[in-house]
Amino acid sequence: MNKAKAELKNLRIAPRKVRRVSDVLRGALVNEAFAQLQMMTWRAAPPVYKLLKSAVANAKNKNMDLNKLFIESIMVNQGPMLKRHLPRA
Repeated sequence: MNKAKAELKNLRIAPRKVRRVSDVLRGALVNEAFAQLQMMTWRAAPPVYKLLKSAVANAKNKNMDLNKLFIESIMVNQGPMLKRHLPRA
């Protein structure tokens, strides 16, 4: 079975907050996921929506049936950490 894949890197939102969104979408049909993401007010919803659109476009390029697409897996890992320091005398 064909799979379409998309990646989002260096998102400046805490992974814990993005996991809340991804847990809701895991296993859902793509059309339902789009509807849920549009109704979410969380800050992580728009980047995940954009990522899902990219995955659907990749599936379209592979000539997959868009009505049968569903989210098999979605992973959220930690990105680069901002390192700040306060110089002292």
